[in-house]
Amino acid sequence: MELIAVRPVHAAAQDLEQILGDPFSPEAPISFRTIVRHDEREEPPSEAFEMLRTWGVHAQLVPQALGGRLTSFEELLALVRVVSRRDQVLTTGLGSTMLAAIPVWAWGDDDQRGQVAQMLLGAGAFGSFAVSEREAGSDFLASTARAEAADGGYLLTGEKWLIGNASRCSFVVALVRMEPALSLLFIRPDQLPAGTLRRLPKIRTLGLRGHDMGGMAFNDCPLTASALLGRPGRGMEMAFTTLQYTRTMIGGMALGAADTALRLALGWGRDRRLYGKPIRDIPAVRSLLLGSFIDILIAECVTVITARALTLAPRRASLWAAVTKYLVPNLSERVVRDASVVLSARSYLREGVGDGIFQKIARDIVITSIFEGTQLVQLSMIASQLAQLMRIGRRDGERVELDRLCDLGIPAPAWDPSSTGLRIADPGGDELVEHWFGQLDNSEEIMQAGPRAAAALRALRDQATALRRSLATISTPTDLSLARRHCVLHAAACCLQVWRSSRYVLALEAAGGEWLALSLERLAGGDSAPAGADLDGPVYAWMYGQLDRAELFSILPFELAQ
Repeated sequence: MELIAVRPVHAAAQDLEQILGDPFSPEAPISFRTIVRHDEREEPPSEAFEMLRTWGVHAQLVPQALGGRLTSFEELLALVRVVSRRDQVLTTGLGSTMLAAIPVWAWGDDDQRGQVAQMLLGAGAFGSFAVSEREAGSDFLASTARAEAADGGYLLTGEKWLIGNASRCSFVVALVRMEPALSLLFIRPDQLPAGTLRRLPKIRTLGLRGHDMGGMAFNDCPLTASALLGRPGRGMEMAFTTLQYTRTMIGGMALGAADTALRLALGWGRDRRLYGKPIRDIPAVRSLLLGSFIDILIAECVTVITARALTLAPRRASLWAAVTKYLVPNLSERVVRDASVVLSARSYLREGVGDGIFQKIARDIVITSIFEGTQLVQLSMIASQLAQLMRIGRRDGERVELDRLCDLGIPAPAWDPSSTGLRIADPGGDELVEHWFGQLDNSEEIMQAGPRAAAALRALRDQATALRRSLATISTPTDLSLARRHCVLHAAACCLQVWRSSRYVLALEAAGGEWLALSLERLAGGDSAPAGADLDGPVYAWMYGQLDRAELFSILPFELAQ
């Protein structure tokens, strides 16, 4: 097989992929067989976590300035996809640690940063972001855990519940009520007096059965004044800003799971024979498979652009991360559902195809559209920002350089935690949507992609015009269907801009416009299946080519372990 040139931004993920081995092989260091066995026992895949720690995955969560390997979130996204295609329990545990570390990197003092860096780089520790509570849910303002001033420090009382790494974390960042408002506290459980912190029992869940999901109860827990993270009263702002990073990485989690689901379905479609032929020869099956492949490519474009925007266009991240968090899990869950149709009864078995991994994927992936804010939370945030932009117009004079943002041949710049640039609300709109679906007809820009792509672009422009008219007539952002329509337009704009700016580095088959036309048609047509004439076309052949060559399902070349 011809070797694929490794992009610098993929180098770490490519190395980790080869170290972890082919998960379909029972002899692999992290195999589906072993993962399913851990899931059956509802226990964490300890050997897999240890292997990731030995490789140095925790260093990928520490900025380079503090001795780690974290550069851009585009690079981290590739690692997330590699790990999640094996087991989302692994990325959820590491993601909870990242969620706790981000506010320390961004707003902590030198001592707090040094402590977390030492824990991650030394022991490969876990962290916990203790934000949610049993009764408050997504309503942060309803938080009741309270820290009172006492003896030059604080006494913390209350409970945090449904939080990751609850029983094994070495550090906690907790959202608590203080005067004058909510604040974040940095807590070291190993430094607390006995009995002041009680770790609650593990919570049993439908999916992610091996994830350490639980809670913590604080009882007059004494903390020094140095526990305060950043300035008092900024807890809401810091928590919401932190979620923009993790919501983006959740897109990578969903993509990794969708990759394995489609890989299983394609292999089954090729090997399973009915009526004397492989079932992939059945037009309805071919349509499901091709549609799933297109969904992955769409979701990839959206997620990669948001990951790059975290350092290239941080002020857009509040809107784009919400779009990513809503759209990509939806697309990925549809891939899994359609794959289950192809697998039919085998999708329901806890053994057999892929050692029974599919049923675990089907349960695990559901969490990607729930945690870090449900679908309704994301749509409400999107609708609110769109309505604000219609009322008061653009207030951000900094325009996004779309070609630089979407040129995947040039790695995104490294993250500087001391100047995140993120905001709770986006004052600048969505240049991607404005460029491709504004007032001017720019169909000529993609004529090289073919007349079908240009026709789909015009259809989407009509939908964008209708959306603007609808937004102009509302006074309050209550119609979430408008937010959904914006998500579709944003996804189409991401595909268009990636194709325009990055053709020279895309996979050979992606440099043409066939996948783009299918993506735009699928988005414009309300998620309708690809037209029958395309079921024997070059995109279908490309999809099976990636399977046969053991490549990640992607517009970019990426070799998998085999």
